[in-house]
Amino acid sequence: MLKVLPQLFYENPDIKKILVDGLSCAVYKKLEDPVWHKEGYVSAHAITLVMKGMLRIENDRGLFAEIPANKMVFLPKGLYTISDIIPSGGSFEAMVFFFDKELISDFVNSLRLAPGKNKCISHLLLDVPDRIRLFSESLMQIYGDQRAPRQLTKIKLLELLHLILASQQSDCFVDALSSLNNKERRGLREFMNANFSKPLAIEDYAYLTGRTLSTFRRDFKTQFGISPKQWLIEQRLQKAFELLSRNKTTISEVVSETGYENIPHFIKEFHKKYGLPPKQFLIQSRKAALV
Repeated sequence: MLKVLPQLFYENPDIKKILVDGLSCAVYKKLEDPVWHKEGYVSAHAITLVMKGMLRIENDRGLFAEIPANKMVFLPKGLYTISDIIPSGGSFEAMVFFFDKELISDFVNSLRLAPGKNKCISHLLLDVPDRIRLFSESLMQIYGDQRAPRQLTKIKLLELLHLILASQQSDCFVDALSSLNNKERRGLREFMNANFSKPLAIEDYAYLTGRTLSTFRRDFKTQFGISPKQWLIEQRLQKAFELLSRNKTTISEVVSETGYENIPHFIKEFHKKYGLPPKQFLIQSRKAALV
């Protein structure tokens, strides 16, 4: 199942939440075992600082990057990633910083930058100078055992952005930030047919297709004849119907493969559409297969 970040990190008790304010946060993760081909969706702009081990990331268009220890990678919101986490010397360690769009907008506006003309740079690799390493270590030392007050989140994340800005690599980073809104428009029908079963909100689909929310709704209604919400419900329920009809799956597996975030909501919508709870429908499908 697709993992949505940073939300997944909030739910994982093994990941230390150091700073948290909505989708803006700083977390620390330590893994002893390698992880292969982990699919994820970045729902807020992110910077991953690898402290130990190696991170490999590939996006949905085949762009590949390796991030060794003492390197950072900037990942813009809306990025699909397939990642490998490779420990070194017994573990993989990283700090991941997430920035909601308002925080990034405030930072870019404070610099009075002209909007970037290029497309947003994905997988931008950055060095980790001593000041950024010390900044990250100090966060761990002070707040590693107890989460910092929410009010400090924006202050500390802005501090990190200014530290990057003060480094010799600031030109490419500023260009990446100033071009964040220049996301390439993608064909609605092809993209939605390929991605309707992912657990994303309407706002995420709008962003991923390079549209504002209002433009996305208008273009969608023009092409599909119904609202995005209704279309997603119909497509996900149709896929659930097909999966259950094969009678070789479970309800929880169907939920994870059709973009629903919880079982009760899925059960309610399936029952409303097909007149039977999914469990009863599955039982009938299995009986029919034995006839």
